[in-house]
Amino acid sequence: MEPNPNPTPPQGANTNATEHKVNIVDIKDYFVKLINDFIDLSHGVDKWGTIREIKAKQSMSGANAWMLMCSIVIVSIGLNLNSQAVIIGAMLISPLMSPILGIGLGVAINDKAALYNALLHFGAAILIAIVFSTIYFWLTPLDAFTEEISARTAPTFLDVLIAIFGGIAGIISIARKDISTTLPGVAIATALMPPL
Repeated sequence: MEPNPNPTPPQGANTNATEHKVNIVDIKDYFVKLINDFIDLSHGVDKWGTIREIKAKQSMSGANAWMLMCSIVIVSIGLNLNSQAVIIGAMLISPLMSPILGIGLGVAINDKAALYNALLHFGAAILIAIVFSTIYFWLTPLDAFTEEISARTAPTFLDVLIAIFGGIAGIISIARKDISTTLPGVAIATALMPPL
């Protein structure tokens, strides 16, 4: 008896190949969904609430202006004493992040009125910072160029990366109520007060 040149595969062989193909498709779909869920930041975000919150908090008057004045005096003392802990404390109480987020929001959503308003409040914050730090250092002259001051006079590309990723973390923190504790860390990482 001659062997059949085109033998018929057993009945279960075709089914196994089809099941194997289906399993690979299922696994691929699972990983695509997993990656999309990892990248997607929109789940649980109140877009309009975030915009309202940023616009409402960017004002540099009243309590925000007083907090800024206090943080300026504290950071000036920290720079004078060469104390990193005091400088970090000043960064935590500084409301300077609010108008910066307002500027980013105005650019991101192409809202010229919001951008103009944020720039106005940021300009007021810079003016307050210059006036109060000038008064402080006029009353208590700096004896030496401290290490904390010199560390902030030569920014590098790594400082730019800190600013970019700090900004991303900041906006995620504001948009997501469940991780709002990140904002103080962003303020420390970006070191907003000493450069002013």
